[in-house]
Amino acid sequence: MNSNFLFILIVLALTAVVVLVVVWSLLRNRTTPDPNHEQANAKIYRLQLLDLEKEHAQGVIPSASFEQSRAELLGRMLDDTTQTETHSGHRPPRALASAVLLAVLLPVAAMSTYVWLGQPQGLDRQVVANEASDNFANLEGMAASLAQKLEANSSDPKQWVMLARTYRALNQFEKALPAYQKALALELDDNIALERAEVLALLRDGDFTGEPWAVIRQVLAKNARHFNGLILAGSASYAQEDYKQAIQYWQKARSQLDDKAEAVKGLDDAINQARDKVGGPALATQGVSSSPSNAQTAGAVLSGRVTVDPGVKAQIAPTDVVFVYATPTDGQKMPLAIVRKTADTLPFDFVLDDSSAMNSGRPLSSQNRVTLKVRISKSGEAMTRTGDWVGVLENVPVGSRNLKLVVNQQAP
Repeated sequence: MNSNFLFILIVLALTAVVVLVVVWSLLRNRTTPDPNHEQANAKIYRLQLLDLEKEHAQGVIPSASFEQSRAELLGRMLDDTTQTETHSGHRPPRALASAVLLAVLLPVAAMSTYVWLGQPQGLDRQVVANEASDNFANLEGMAASLAQKLEANSSDPKQWVMLARTYRALNQFEKALPAYQKALALELDDNIALERAEVLALLRDGDFTGEPWAVIRQVLAKNARHFNGLILAGSASYAQEDYKQAIQYWQKARSQLDDKAEAVKGLDDAINQARDKVGGPALATQGVSSSPSNAQTAGAVLSGRVTVDPGVKAQIAPTDVVFVYATPTDGQKMPLAIVRKTADTLPFDFVLDDSSAMNSGRPLSSQNRVTLKVRISKSGEAMTRTGDWVGVLENVPVGSRNLKLVVNQQAP
């Protein structure tokens, strides 16, 4: 069943339940008094009054007691008559009218309020996907605004970290580095130093040699069980194909986690990937894992060759940056996997797999088909700019090899 149709059915059912409860509350105990019941009560009072007068006439009840009893009996009769008139007015028709009115107006008001204040367009998946892309693009505006604000007041290290992370989310690593450095100059923090080291390695196409490794070792020298330090040390070792060392670092980090911790699954998956590289046994996973098997992961590869159309070659400089990446077919722009080179290496062969994933929680192996792209950027920024040269292959099955990706068009 279509999810949008199911959502509408659920909303209508809930509205119907609310209407039924309200209508029942209005109509219960609103019945009109029974005329036969009123006549029976009046007859009883008349009989009691006749008996009272008969006993008075026979001298059984003195005059004073007779008058008092007669007044009390008439008073009760008057009270009952008044209450009957009160209950038997026009309230039932009003209650029925109110119930009918609510039964009609409540659903209309609910739907109108949702249309006015809610987000009906959220039922459209394409709209949601477009909004997600727009929100990602808006990060650039946020970064520019925050950078301008920090130029006037740059004394808050947390603000600099926020700016650095925003640039990192945009894959603008060269701008993230100085922001991290500003934050560290204001307040030394090992976790922020590790973030900066990781960004520096990403800017170098995953190369941790030199300063990144020096920062990692410095942090671990102060605290050999530093969790983020061990995680990054494992990633650096894995990038250098030292899989056994990566397993050792990650296992030290894993030993600090409870089996129910959110980070456990991702860390276990990383350890298993490293074990698979060296031919070791996989770790037992906690509960039912939704991660791909080793066989699936091994087959989740895209490979081929990047070339440039002869008519475009003159527009490309050797120092231009080349990005080859895969994105989901649903229109999301965040890459699943990416490699970065310079134009002086063109034409070149490429390989995309889970080791080149942008986010370990969303690997290439999680998709069946992807959009494969190449982009040549003079600025070196990850976001597409007007004038960049690109090439695209649509709806490519994951596992495809010997692909031909040609740079042949210019981004508008």
